[in-house]
Order: sequence, then C-alpha cells, then structure tokens
Amino acid sequence: MIAFTPPCAEYPPSTVIWAPFTYDDSTVQGVISATRAKHRVSTIDSSNFYELGEVTNTAQAAVNNGVIVQLNSGSTWTVTGASYLTKLTVAADAAVRAPGDTSLTMTVIGSATAIAAGGSYSGAILPTVG
Repeated sequence: MIAFTPPCAEYPPSTVIWAPFTYDDSTVQGVISATRAKHRVSTIDSSNFYELGEVTNTAQAAVNNGVIVQLNSGSTWTVTGASYLTKLTVAADAAVRAPGDTSLTMTVIGSATAIAAGGSYSGAILPTVG
C-alpha cells in the first residue's frame, strides 16, 4: 500500500496535505490510498523513541490527507483493494483495472461512476475490487 498519513510534528492536524502520485508510462499494482496511521504503542518518549517508525496504516477516506493519482500516457494501475482518493486523472491511453477475473467498480461522492480513459474525477473517490 502506498500511504500518506499526516498529521505529524511537521504538519499539524489543521494543515491540509495533498499527496500527488503521478505516473508516466508506468505499471502500478496495489492500493494507493489515504490512510489512518496507528502507532504500536500509545505513548512515545525518549525511552522508546524507536517506536516512531512503527505504525500500521489502514486505508480509509481522506480527512486531511488528500490523495491525487494522475495516470499519464501509457500508464496502467491494477487496483488490488479499496483505495481512497480525492482526485483521479486517467490519460486517454492510460487504464485503471482489476486483477485477473475480478471486477473494478468506483464511486465518486457516493455515486457509482464508470472509469473512463481520458476521465478526471474529484471528491471522495473509492475504486474497489470485487
């Protein structure tokens, strides 16, 4: 999973962060999503500072961590699970698909929406594999 999960010390909760993922003539497989990061322990101080990097990321709708995916010419994204995005742009010769014999559906702000080459979508976007 590719994840971007503020807030952190550099970006407080009131800061809106956009994570752009731009692919040119690329093949991508997996989940690209906003996430919730949870540390393994509830309190981190100088005695266990090494725990800062120990987090579990769980895909969830974007709160203050928008995720922008731009598939430029020749790119293909094979979605393998629920991916919460805030913007998706698919070039005319790019594709978003599901693996193997599975199907791919997408909602945009809760409404079923077909994914089309040359399309651009904004809002709460959720491609899912079924």
